Amino acid sequence: MNSPDMSSPDSGRLVLLFSSIGHALMHLMTAFYAVIVLTLAIAWKLPAEDLLRLYAPASILLGVMSLPAGWASDRFGAPAMMVVMFVGLGLSSIVCGLVPTGDTFALSVALCGIGTFGAIYHSVGIGWIIRTAKEQGHAMGVNGLWGSAGLALYGIVPGVLITLVSWRAAFIVPGIVCLGVGAALAWQIRQGRVGDRPMPRPPGVQTGRREFWRVFSVLSVTMALEGIIWQAVMFGAAMVFETRLADDISRLREGLASWGVVTQAVLWVGLATSMIYVISGIAQYAMGRTIIDRYSLKWIYVVASALQVGAMAALAMGNGYIALAGAIASAVLSSATGPVENILIARYTPSRYHGLGFGAKFVVALGASPVAIVLIAWVHKTTGSLDVLFLGLAAVAVVITLVALLLPGSGQREAARAPLPQPAE
Repeated sequence: MNSPDMSSPDSGRLVLLFSSIGHALMHLMTAFYAVIVLTLAIAWKLPAEDLLRLYAPASILLGVMSLPAGWASDRFGAPAMMVVMFVGLGLSSIVCGLVPTGDTFALSVALCGIGTFGAIYHSVGIGWIIRTAKEQGHAMGVNGLWGSAGLALYGIVPGVLITLVSWRAAFIVPGIVCLGVGAALAWQIRQGRVGDRPMPRPPGVQTGRREFWRVFSVLSVTMALEGIIWQAVMFGAAMVFETRLADDISRLREGLASWGVVTQAVLWVGLATSMIYVISGIAQYAMGRTIIDRYSLKWIYVVASALQVGAMAALAMGNGYIALAGAIASAVLSSATGPVENILIARYTPSRYHGLGFGAKFVVALGASPVAIVLIAWVHKTTGSLDVLFLGLAAVAVVITLVALLLPGSGQREAARAPLPQPAE
């Protein structure tokens, strides 16, 4: 195998390409069961909620396995682990599509494979990009756009495949695509066109043990709280739109019905929810090009966290369109803080522990997420709305802002644009 030249622009572009494709496929394939299960329930004559529960172990593994995946990345290398992810996701998805009708145990095991191999991505792919990119903010923006595309397509791709072929094709076709990408990446690694390198040491930034613990301690708090906000918007926004946009949706449906087009209210609620993540993906790309590579990472993080207060207030108290704007603003602001977290973790964590650092990040972020789901269920059952929840999350955003002020603030702007300096420890 040839030794890759990571100073080559082509090598950096290939890393960004494969990692971005992985980001899209990971989000698509760890979410598409929520759509497939609706048809599966009819085909297997089983309740949809019982079949949906089969994914619960996989969702736990998606978070828990981030840490061992990061350890394996530190030991065996990010490129090799990305190949493992593509091949594992692909085979697991194909097995899901081949399980005998009604065999819920086999399907649950195969879904666990999707959760396990899907967990590899964030521990491995994000750090891989940051270490090899010349412009880290731009690279993270591109990568975030692909991830948002995966989220936007997770309903469309299985829907089309189910309509044209069957629910089995909805599992098998993405699985084959995943295997193909894995084979292509393995070939590029073998040819010496794709590799990895230690994290460049940015000028003007102290990266010793003391700084590492300072950054990681602060981010452990902010990432956990930000994870709750992100999940609350993802799972709660549709419930808000269903009530506050009800009159507008009703008028829209009546207008279309007069033209012979019959639609369900859930379609428009779903489109409004999808809009959040389409816009946030585009915004993440734009911010990567125009903001993250140019300004202090600390102050980007502080300002974005502070603006979340207004976004949560809009969701809590605004009418339909103001609530929609608040949800979009929240997702856009999360799209700004996420890349900053990733760059800070990559910068302050020694290269030999990058995988563990990113694994720990996503265990913290994903581990806090179920709190949001529990809160949504409890608040909605108790009060009949989510107004109190989002007002509480506005206070949480204040806490995030204050804690973020403890991040180190010197040298970030120069470091973000640093061109291939000396390797980190």
